Amino acid sequence: MRFNRKIWLNWKVRKPCPTCDIGILDVPKKDKILQSETADSVLMNSSGGHYHSDYVFSMHLKCNHCGETVVASGLKSEENYPSDEEFGIQRMITAISFIPAPKIIEIPKSCPNDVKKILIDSFSLYWMDLSSCANKIRIGIEVLLNELGVIETKGTKKLQLHLRLKEYEKKEPKIAGFLLSIKWIGNSGSHFSQITKDDVLNAYELLEFALDKIYDDREKKLTKLSAEINKNRGK
Repeated sequence: MRFNRKIWLNWKVRKPCPTCDIGILDVPKKDKILQSETADSVLMNSSGGHYHSDYVFSMHLKCNHCGETVVASGLKSEENYPSDEEFGIQRMITAISFIPAPKIIEIPKSCPNDVKKILIDSFSLYWMDLSSCANKIRIGIEVLLNELGVIETKGTKKLQLHLRLKEYEKKEPKIAGFLLSIKWIGNSGSHFSQITKDDVLNAYELLEFALDKIYDDREKKLTKLSAEINKNRGK
């Protein structure tokens, strides 16, 4: 499934299956969701005047195509009294983990396995720790440059990622520019700067486009198909 920001910003939007990449994960009925009020919430409510309750929850999501099961867990906050007659009791759900985690971007099949593994690891971190997720994506850029044969050293000096991207820029300036933008976001994660979901999703969107350009399976396949048709029909 191609990158769609809304899926990853809104809990209510159903997530793609991480296994078959075709189906969608169905949320179970309410009575199948396991939840428990936190000890702090119970204590606050017991003293009166507490207007919301906090819970931890877990559920099994089922792919509607291949039947894969994904375990989702997180936090839920629920108002104890309706704040609006029209909308009733308000609830806020924060997902903290998906096992296995859905793929936030589409990874080309011909993308090297070492790069794929790092990206798949990053998808889990997106829910747990945005800074670690951004840093993991940055590491993915370094491994990608290794796979592309971009030099790692000059003489006895090991090149920093920025200088390696400048080397790659000589060959692929547009893609290098995208990767450089991702590097800046990854640096923020490495330095524990304030980083948002939008920042990380920006990095993912840029990376998906860059990987498409580098490992364009569809273009290669169609180019080969076109050449075969033209060759056979031109006889």
